[in-house]
Amino acid sequence: MLTGVKRIKGLGVFGNFAAPSDLPPFARYNIIYGENGSGKTTLSRLFAVLDTGTHPEFAGLEYALDSQLGALTQGQPYDRKVRVFNADYVQANIGQFQGPLRHILIIGEENKALAEEAATEKALYDERTRAITAAQAAAAKLDADKGKIFSAIAKTIGEATSGSTLRSYRKPDAEKAFGKVQAFATLDEASLEAHRATIHQEQLDAVTEPELPLPPPKSDAPFAAFAEVTEALPAQVAALLARTAQAGALRRLVEEPEVARWVEEGVAIHGQHGWDRCEFCDQPLPAERMARLAQHFGIEDQRLKADIESARRTVLALGEGLAVLALPVRTALYGELRIEFDAACETVERCRSALAAEMDAVLELLDEKLLHRATAYERDIALDPAPLTAAITTVSAIVARHNAKTAGFERARSEARKAIELHYLSTIVDQVREHERQIAGQQALFMRLTDGAVDLPDPRGLAVLKGSYEAKQAKVSSEHAGGAALTERLKTFLGRTDLHFKSGTDGYHVQRRGRPAKRLSEGEKTAIAFLYFIVQLGDQDFDLAEGIVVIDDPISSMDAASIYQAFSFLKNAVRDARQVFVLTHNFDFLKLLLNWVSHFRKADKSLYMVICTESGASRDAVLKPLDPLLRDHPTEYCYLFKLLHDFESDGTIVASYHIPNIARKVLETFLEFQRPHERTLYAQLEAVNFDPHKKTAIYKFANDLSHFTGKGFDPALVAETQKNVAYLLEMVQAVAPEHYESLKKLGSAA
Repeated sequence: MLTGVKRIKGLGVFGNFAAPSDLPPFARYNIIYGENGSGKTTLSRLFAVLDTGTHPEFAGLEYALDSQLGALTQGQPYDRKVRVFNADYVQANIGQFQGPLRHILIIGEENKALAEEAATEKALYDERTRAITAAQAAAAKLDADKGKIFSAIAKTIGEATSGSTLRSYRKPDAEKAFGKVQAFATLDEASLEAHRATIHQEQLDAVTEPELPLPPPKSDAPFAAFAEVTEALPAQVAALLARTAQAGALRRLVEEPEVARWVEEGVAIHGQHGWDRCEFCDQPLPAERMARLAQHFGIEDQRLKADIESARRTVLALGEGLAVLALPVRTALYGELRIEFDAACETVERCRSALAAEMDAVLELLDEKLLHRATAYERDIALDPAPLTAAITTVSAIVARHNAKTAGFERARSEARKAIELHYLSTIVDQVREHERQIAGQQALFMRLTDGAVDLPDPRGLAVLKGSYEAKQAKVSSEHAGGAALTERLKTFLGRTDLHFKSGTDGYHVQRRGRPAKRLSEGEKTAIAFLYFIVQLGDQDFDLAEGIVVIDDPISSMDAASIYQAFSFLKNAVRDARQVFVLTHNFDFLKLLLNWVSHFRKADKSLYMVICTESGASRDAVLKPLDPLLRDHPTEYCYLFKLLHDFESDGTIVASYHIPNIARKVLETFLEFQRPHERTLYAQLEAVNFDPHKKTAIYKFANDLSHFTGKGFDPALVAETQKNVAYLLEMVQAVAPEHYESLKKLGSAA
């Protein structure tokens, strides 16, 4: 049983309702009063959604109800069945009476055992259906959770492979790629960063590799490759050191290399100019001395000197080659190659410096030999180009890798993307596999429950089970009994026999004197719809003793006599229900309901009213305890007088809009007792002794503004309402002062 309402949001005029502190809890019998348009039918829709927890027309519906079984919120089906009679029910089940009514299956007494079997099978079917729904929901949730895993990893992959938060890589891409992976593998951090760097890089130009041999020296003949020439030099220099020109050598010049060089240069200068006097001492050059010097600086000696100088030029050329050896700029290479490139370049520079130092030492040996050509000797010669050439080869290999990447840049970037994609997909393998395992389990459960299995309490499949209980229901039910019950009740309800229900294979047809009924009155339509609902409460799909019945305005468009019949049928139909909610706008019907529940225990009844107020562009309904004036007095008149007496305009049309209707009801009731012999409202008002100008204003206000005009809102409504409500109350007080004071006192006490 429902015990109370806490909150309703997003349900029509119940935009954001929170129950007030003085709202009594729901009881077994609940009476709810409200004017037309106040929100009664909207409230009845709340009860109608409890079976599923949702309403197709109110996607944002939120509610919180209390029940004996616990709290109820949106999206949560209620365990008890709820039957609701309202405008939606009439439209869904009766419509415009253009077709047959659905059969109502009523169980015969003689087939109770078979009915119980059908009920047991249906309960098992319902339980199996709920379990199937739960398995489907669980599988759907697991699949959605798996999708979230792919969405998250797709975002990571997208950002890692594009370098941008504007991703083109999404969940379907990740799922498709995951399905194609043959072997999962993750990357170490260094490899991952290298691939990221490749993706984020711009394509660079190719770089020229450092080449050997170097350009030849400025001499009369080129030399071979740098390494080959350098490797041959130690032997050449050693051979030069071992050569000498001893014939005709002058001891002093041999012993004094510096003097020998000075003398040699002087002889050459004098010879070039043809001088026969010494430029140093200005003495004639002795012929004998000149002959001895010519012998000392002979042909062999000049050949040795030329060979030494040639070797020097080779060494100098090699040195120049070392000096101009150009290595690429590190920024011209891709970032992932630069650390390795820097190390290789350091090795090149170290080897170049070492080799340059060795060449300087060789030059010193050759310079020394130029001064000691007459002496043969040996020296240790260290000149190894291998470390330098190896280091340059290493640099060239790095440059070659750079150039290869440039040549296949898009391919390298694509491979990097694939490697990163595989890495991140590999990190979710365990999660995805676990979700797939659980989904498979739920799907297997779904198949077992749907197709049946030997280990189930009932091994039959769902379709077989449904066919079995429906066949038993067909045996124990009489669709004709429903039609007969409707006809009998309609006869009693209307007090005539011209309308009846004929049962056919497609349902019940409403007939009038044996022919299809046409042009049914609104009262007849309401009566048929309400009786159909009452008879349906006894069908095999609804257990009245455990169900909740909600009835909204069953007496719409009925005359006074039919109202009593409707009340009688209602009272007897819901007598055994677990819980009842009746909503009405009709005061006479309300009094019948109040009189009915007046003898119940206080704990078994609760009385409410729905009030709708307007502010700005919104209309908001609230559920409140029933006004004591409506509860304790036999007529609506007392309550409406209180509304007029307490009316205070806030200056808006919205606040004044409903007042003319209330004023007309109060005026009609008051004048009916004052001047019952007059036939029209105008005549009754004219017969009252009161200011004629004010009477005219009252009549125009109550008569014109209480009816639809088609002219739209009248801006004068606010001022007219303030003025004429005061006139009307003044007239009641003037004509019947004791009556006025009694009504005023009654309203104050309430």
